[in-house]
Amino acid sequence: MVAVGDNYILPGQSDHERLRVISEIHDGETRQLLRRAGFGRGCRFVEFGCGMGYVTRWAAAEGAHATGIDVNEEQVRASQQLANQEGFTTADFRTATIYEPGLEAESVDIAYCRWLMVHLNRPIEAMRVIHRALKPGGVMVCEEAGVGAIYTEPRSAAYEEMRDIALRAGRTRGADYDGGRYAHTWAKEAGFDLVHVAAYHPHYLNGPHKGFWNWTLRNATRRLVEEGTISEDRWKDLVAGMTAADDSPHTVVAHCRMHQLIARKPAN
Repeated sequence: MVAVGDNYILPGQSDHERLRVISEIHDGETRQLLRRAGFGRGCRFVEFGCGMGYVTRWAAAEGAHATGIDVNEEQVRASQQLANQEGFTTADFRTATIYEPGLEAESVDIAYCRWLMVHLNRPIEAMRVIHRALKPGGVMVCEEAGVGAIYTEPRSAAYEEMRDIALRAGRTRGADYDGGRYAHTWAKEAGFDLVHVAAYHPHYLNGPHKGFWNWTLRNATRRLVEEGTISEDRWKDLVAGMTAADDSPHTVVAHCRMHQLIARKPAN
């Protein structure tokens, strides 16, 4: 993963599998949240930071007019190809930034993002852009991470150190990977009325998703090895320690806490 504040870009083809696993872990909760927000057939739906477009394509399958927006051109092309192959004529994808998405003002019913705001230097400004794109009474739905909630029991020093390294790296780039807890305050400052807040926290004793954050953290911190911030040997030791926790049938690995938000643009 490459995460550099407002230039947050996932590395194209190499990250497709990780995005698929994110979809497997989180899409069930996402769909429930969107339905709670009023998602339904015929609505104008936009996903910001769509990645491989899993949520956008689901929205189209449910009858929405769905648009996915991402800064990664390769993933946008791949998402459109998948939508075409699956016969979704009401799904389209475009390359753009959250700050300049190319949307008409007051044209969107429901805007959605996951793990986007915590990677940005200017999350409140990004929410203001969404606010302008929404119709009066339209809703913004966000699911944002709290990476500081990652832990294991029994404790893994490697998981804790790698988590903290990643959090510090985010702060040096002007991003807060633990910022999901602030999403409702950002939304309020951006002009939204708060409708619903909640959180959920996946835990795994076993199974194919247990090691997801090992995978994510080691990719996120690899750049620090290349920059010389952490040594190759230390990085390998931490990866080995996390893997030992993942492989233990007696160790629970808790993923990031997911903070959920529904916020409404006031009606005129």
